[in-house]
Amino acid sequence: MKLVKFKKITVQNFLSVGEEPVVINFTKGLNIITGINKDKSSRRNGVGKSTIADAIYFAIFGNTLRDIKKENIGNNITQKKPTVSVDLEISTSSGNVDQYKITRTLNPTKCYIYKNDNDITLDTINNTTNYISDLISASPELFQNCVIMTVNNTVPFMAKKKLDKRKFIESILNLEVFSDMLSYVRSQYNEAQRDLDMECIRYEEVSNQIQAIEQEKTRLQQENQSRINKIEERKKINTTSINELKSRTETNFDKSVSEYQEQVIECKNTLIELKTKRESSNQKIIELKASNKHLKSSHDKMLSKGSTCPVCLQNLNEHSHEKITKEKNRLIEEQRSNNELILERTKQLKLIDDVRDVVENKIDKIQNKINEQMIIVKEKDNTISKINQLQEWNGELNLEMKNLNTITDSQNDQLEKHTSRLQDVQKTINKHKDDINLIDIARFVVSEEGVKSYIVKRVLQLLNSKLSYYLKKMDSNCVCVFNEYFEEQIIDEKGKIMSYFNFSGAEKKNIDLACLFSFMDIRRLQGDVAFNLNIYDELFDSSLDEKGVELVVDILQERVDKFNESAMVISHRRDSTKIATGDIIFLQKEKGVTTRLEGVVN
Repeated sequence: MKLVKFKKITVQNFLSVGEEPVVINFTKGLNIITGINKDKSSRRNGVGKSTIADAIYFAIFGNTLRDIKKENIGNNITQKKPTVSVDLEISTSSGNVDQYKITRTLNPTKCYIYKNDNDITLDTINNTTNYISDLISASPELFQNCVIMTVNNTVPFMAKKKLDKRKFIESILNLEVFSDMLSYVRSQYNEAQRDLDMECIRYEEVSNQIQAIEQEKTRLQQENQSRINKIEERKKINTTSINELKSRTETNFDKSVSEYQEQVIECKNTLIELKTKRESSNQKIIELKASNKHLKSSHDKMLSKGSTCPVCLQNLNEHSHEKITKEKNRLIEEQRSNNELILERTKQLKLIDDVRDVVENKIDKIQNKINEQMIIVKEKDNTISKINQLQEWNGELNLEMKNLNTITDSQNDQLEKHTSRLQDVQKTINKHKDDINLIDIARFVVSEEGVKSYIVKRVLQLLNSKLSYYLKKMDSNCVCVFNEYFEEQIIDEKGKIMSYFNFSGAEKKNIDLACLFSFMDIRRLQGDVAFNLNIYDELFDSSLDEKGVELVVDILQERVDKFNESAMVISHRRDSTKIATGDIIFLQKEKGVTTRLEGVVN
């Protein structure tokens, strides 16, 4: 166990304390803090006694017990920097003993901590304060409940609301960890439930998406199948047409167009030759006819017998006449020969014309064959074009079918993707459900009915026995018992169940003090830290009579002896100093400033 031993406090310019420091050593025994207020003659209130409790709390946690605003903490007379220092010693079960000094100021706000005279102050005031709280193993609530006890609270413990009493006892018994755990587990449960709800919504969304995709897939498959059937039917028609058209392209020719064209060329060359021959024969005929004409003219010009020569104008004789006759005959013979040649040439022309007609007819026939073949070739080309067009259409139909399948494949991919996502969501849902089941178990464990109930039942016997012990020590006329839900039952001396508010002020004070001492004992037993200091503010100053004060003093002295404590009792009763077994700290307030008077006993 860690022992935190408070040794000394120094207070300066803090609340009613002025420039002159008030120094208090926390010595073992029953110490009394009292004093007088000279600003109000014969009054002991408002001296500044509670300032000591506030100063200790301020040094540790940076706030006051009475929750005073920081601008009002400084002494309004001196107007100087408030400073509080606490010296303490911390020893551990391992045997280590360290000396610490905590100093806290305002204007400027500073907090320093020294360990064995070495400055170990952290980077921020908040971090330093948290370090101090961890160092002494005490939260502000624990410190108020187990070190600085203000008995005359505005609302005594027994008068608190059920929930507030429960929280108070849980803090004393160090059971708030279960409340914290329960709160944490509940938040975890709510978060897990919220995550589960979100995943369930996501699961429903993905399921709806899958259903929509499946419906769309079915619709498209039906449409695609209908379209595919039409495409197949169209392809079948196109294929039939292609086969029919291909049969038309199987026409064979005995000769090619080029061979026919060569024949046409040969025929045309023949025509050229015939034309040349005809022109030659015709020219010959013309020449022969011209010759005959000339011969005839020459013949006609020949003189007959007894005629006069046109040149010499002499009458032709017999001899001349013979010569003329002979010449005439020759001309006639030559004409006849020419006519025979003309006839022969004319026959030759006719023969040439006949041959030319034959050749021209042949050319016409060949050209007709060429034209026919060209028409067939053109038709074949057109047919091939149609075949190519139909094949191209079939290719487009195949591509369309492929695209239709691709659309279905795309939906299959989406379906597979969403199905995988749905499986992942289901796994997450299962995980959240497992987490919730575990959290449910944990929630039960840390709930009122779980481990906490078990621990409370084990502690309650001790708590109730302590409570009974202190009520008996204070000669109370009642007993008080708590159940596992920290609900009290008060029974008076006649065995009648009573309410706390049925008792007188002194009787209620006995119950309050018995609870206080019981809680302090239980907290000491429950915790891993013990303090040498307890401060009781105005413990004797209301309700208790002389016998009651005497009984309470016996309890305090018993605790001082048993726990080696420094009990600081703040009181304004005149006779309170008589019970002191330790120091008497006498404070005096004059002109608004509190100082300590040494060696004064009143």
